[in-house]
Amino acid sequence: MTTNPPAIADVLRPLRAATQALHEALDSQLPIARADASLADYAAHLRALRPWLQAVRAALAAPGVPGLDRLARRTDRRLAALALDLDDLGAPSAGAHGTARESVDAMPAALSEEAARDPAFAWGLAYVVEGSQLGGMAMHKRLAPRLAPHPMRYFQPVDAPCGPAAQWKDFVAQLGAALADPAAEESARRGATAGFRSLMPRFGL
Repeated sequence: MTTNPPAIADVLRPLRAATQALHEALDSQLPIARADASLADYAAHLRALRPWLQAVRAALAAPGVPGLDRLARRTDRRLAALALDLDDLGAPSAGAHGTARESVDAMPAALSEEAARDPAFAWGLAYVVEGSQLGGMAMHKRLAPRLAPHPMRYFQPVDAPCGPAAQWKDFVAQLGAALADPAAEESARRGATAGFRSLMPRFGL
C-alpha cells in the first residue's frame, strides 16, 4: 500500500505559523523593500546578508545528509551570485578592509552545532533560505526595471532547470519526508525561528 505525500500546505503550516511574525517584521523594515530602494541599498543588503548566508550554508552541510548537502551546494551558488553583484557595484568584499572575521564573529557557531546534532533543525534553516529565494524573485521583478542594467543576480532563481516553482515543490517534498514525526517538526520550527532571529540583527532589527 502506498502512502500519499503530505500536501504542501500541511508541510509548511507549522513553519509558517512559527515564523510569521518574525518574517513580517523583517520584510516590513528592510531598506531594499522601500519604494525608492537604490543600488546602494542593494549593495548594503548583500553585505549584511552574506555573513548570515555563509553561517547557514555551514549549518546545512553539518549533518552530512544528502538532501541538505545539495541545498548547501545551492547556497554556494547563491553566495557566488552575491559576490558577483557586489563586484559589479564596486562594493568591497568581506575582508578587503580588515573585516574578514565578520562572517565568523557575527554569526553564532551554535547554528552549525545544533544542525549537526539534529538534522531537522537544519531543515528549518533550509526553509528560511529556500523561501527567501521566492521573495528575491518578487523583489527582482519589482526593482529590475528601475535599477537596470545591473543584473541583480542574487534575486534571480539559482539552479532551477525545471523552473523555480518545481524546485520549491521538490524542496517541500523533501522537507515533508524529513519532518515525518512531531519531534522533527518541532526541531524544524526551532531551526526556522533561529534562522530569522539570527538574520534580523544583520539589519539592525
